Amino acid sequence: MASSTAAKKEIIDFLWEWSDSHGDWGKMLVDLIIKTEAPLQQAERQSIFDNFLDSLRSIKQLPTLSFTKPTYSPTSKTIELNCLKNVTGVNKLAKNQSLTFSKNITVIYGQNGTGKTGYGRILKSLGFSYDTNNTIHHNILGVRQPKSAIVEYTVNGVSTSFHWNASAKSPDLTNLSVFNNHCVQASLEDRHLIVSPIGFHLFNLVSGELVELSSLLRNKVAAHPVSISWMDFLHSGTQQQKFMERLSKASTEQELLTLSTYSLGDEAELQKKQTELSSLNQELLRTQIRNLNTQNEELNNVLIRVRYAESILNTENWSKLKDLNSKIIELSLKTQKGIKEIVIGKGIEFYETREFNSFIAAADKYLKLLNKPDYPAQNEVCLYCRQPLESAARDLLLQYKILLNDKTQETLQQSILQQNTLIDSIKSIENNLTFTSPVFGLDDNEKAIQPLLIQQYNKIISTFKEKVVKNLIEEVPLFDLAYSEYVTFLELEMNRIMDLLVAKNTTLQGLAEAELQLKSESDELLDRKFLSTKMEEIKLVIQNMKIVSVLNSKVGEFNTASISRKTSEAREELVRLNFNLLFQKELKALRKGDIKIDLNFGTERGSSKITQRINAYGLADILSEGEQKAIALAEFLTELQLDNIKAPVIFDDPVNSLDHRIIDEVGKRLIELSKTRQVIIFTHSILLLNSLIQQSELDTSKQAGIRFLFHSVSKNSNETGIIGEVEEINSFSNYKKKLEKILESKPNGRTETSLAIEGYGHLRSAMEICVEESILKRTIIRYRKSVAFPALLRVEGSKLDQHKSDLNDIYEKCCVSIAGHSSPTEIHTDPTLQELRDDYDAFKSIRSHFTN
Repeated sequence: MASSTAAKKEIIDFLWEWSDSHGDWGKMLVDLIIKTEAPLQQAERQSIFDNFLDSLRSIKQLPTLSFTKPTYSPTSKTIELNCLKNVTGVNKLAKNQSLTFSKNITVIYGQNGTGKTGYGRILKSLGFSYDTNNTIHHNILGVRQPKSAIVEYTVNGVSTSFHWNASAKSPDLTNLSVFNNHCVQASLEDRHLIVSPIGFHLFNLVSGELVELSSLLRNKVAAHPVSISWMDFLHSGTQQQKFMERLSKASTEQELLTLSTYSLGDEAELQKKQTELSSLNQELLRTQIRNLNTQNEELNNVLIRVRYAESILNTENWSKLKDLNSKIIELSLKTQKGIKEIVIGKGIEFYETREFNSFIAAADKYLKLLNKPDYPAQNEVCLYCRQPLESAARDLLLQYKILLNDKTQETLQQSILQQNTLIDSIKSIENNLTFTSPVFGLDDNEKAIQPLLIQQYNKIISTFKEKVVKNLIEEVPLFDLAYSEYVTFLELEMNRIMDLLVAKNTTLQGLAEAELQLKSESDELLDRKFLSTKMEEIKLVIQNMKIVSVLNSKVGEFNTASISRKTSEAREELVRLNFNLLFQKELKALRKGDIKIDLNFGTERGSSKITQRINAYGLADILSEGEQKAIALAEFLTELQLDNIKAPVIFDDPVNSLDHRIIDEVGKRLIELSKTRQVIIFTHSILLLNSLIQQSELDTSKQAGIRFLFHSVSKNSNETGIIGEVEEINSFSNYKKKLEKILESKPNGRTETSLAIEGYGHLRSAMEICVEESILKRTIIRYRKSVAFPALLRVEGSKLDQHKSDLNDIYEKCCVSIAGHSSPTEIHTDPTLQELRDDYDAFKSIRSHFTN
């Protein structure tokens, strides 16, 4: 908000000092801001930017500017609210209500949920506050209606009105300030000042314009593109590609001309080199090399298999195999001979077979499993059929046992194992070595030719393997396979292929170098030809780079840090000391002067920031709720004094969490504030209400011409915000009306007892007010401090003595009727409307003695 107060030093001095370091365009900016006190028009902003650009040119294009330091008179005006009416669509506020405002102080009193906050939210949405939440809901339990209201107000005495619709803003009403419970936490945190003091809004305006000018500078830079979209079309490593890669403001047109001139001769040279390049058949060579590598690998695999065969199927192993055969035959005969000697004459058949030998061997193993080393002993039974053993049978079993434990059998098994192992290794030898690649050429069917020597090798290996498998090795008197002949054959062929590979790789390398050279020369000519079509575009990019370089070097001109520093200087001299003095004064007025708070100020984008600490701790962390409320109020009242525009101040329940002593002080402070600006208070505190009513009745307030206006707000079942006279809330006439309405009504759905109980409640309240006002002559009144001793002289003691007993009886009847069955020791009788009417008549008769 645009505002200021009187200052010892002109605010313009600080702004003009800032403009001195920013040339004529800076002076032009400050001059326009001071004249308008508002954000600049786009044309004005563009004019400043044009002068900034002109300052960068070696030859000026715009007329020379001349400025003298301007003068500044702070805006000053008084705004007063007259009425808030025709509210629709806000919470449950009733229609056709008119909330009027006094010139000085207006109090709107009501209990929670009666609509005070709804009216307050409308006013808050128009102005400013520590609490930035301006959400206003419709009647969520009813039909949604458009939000609207009429605000009637005056500016410097001139009447006007504003149609509020929850979004539109009035420039005048933005100066309204609002303090509510949500403001407390926000106030105690690090924040911006809500009031811009002593014209400090000018710094904020300058800061905002610097941001806008910075945006214009970015747009100007963007209007001079320096990127090139076709860089990928150039060939890596050419002179042209390197030139474009390092293109900058320092690049010259001469260098560009050298690299992009393209003649008819260059075109002919390009065609020649591309023809030579296409004639190089490197791919064929690479295919041949791949094929030779495949053939060489296959030869090597065959050679490995031949050498493997040589390591197994050789003269030494062949002789070993023969020896094992002879040994096995010999041991088998010995084993069979032993059996024959044992079973001869016993009638044992097929004793020479392998099955018989396996049978008695298995029997011996079974005995060992049963742990029967002495079996068969004398009188032993057969372990297989459990029948007694005859002597001959036992002798035969003992002979079998002796034979089986002879080492001949064990040696036989070991020899057989060795023989089988050697035979298995011979079986693993490949005897079908073939070539799938054309190592030795292709036949008529385009299949790889198999060399006769390798075919012969396969046949010989097959023969040897067959003899071994069929155990016919004795048919071969001598092992005569000459492996060296096959190895030599394969190695010679591998050497021949290696020689071919070396030759072809040498040829390929030469072709690659030739291709590389031709390609490099061809790429150079292609890029030269391409650049020849882009010369004008490149020249423009170089020119743009020079302009952008200059513009980017001046980005700091629009940085807000310099104006923030100047704001800090002005704030230190014009604000800090004044703010501290005012703040301490407000704290003392609210009985919180003993709290020592460290205030520090800073600047952010031209706006003043404030931080509050107590011994480096945040206030919200260590203070009670009441202390926080008082300090937030003190800060709010301090900031208002920095504002030269006198606009209404709205307080929504300003005394929550405050004790009764501070409530009185707050009331007095708000009355004092109302002498300079309109004050509007929404409250549900009966203490604050009666404190303000009491103050309004003092001669000092009347002599000062302070106008008080008190409203009440109430609700019915469907609506809130019903405006009435606040005096009726606790008056004899109010309770008299309610009581008589009860007596005149018919039950109509309610019991007579419930109506009578409600009536006795109103009668009791009426009697209490009668005692305060008519009998004790307002000597002592509830919710007020002190005793009005001069009124004590008006009390008629003789009449009081005459009627106090009857009054007390009626009052006790009221209390008993209201209490119902609360006392179990008493016999309760339900009150009736006739009893109520009789007691009311009796009370009126007594009261008449004190009112006449």
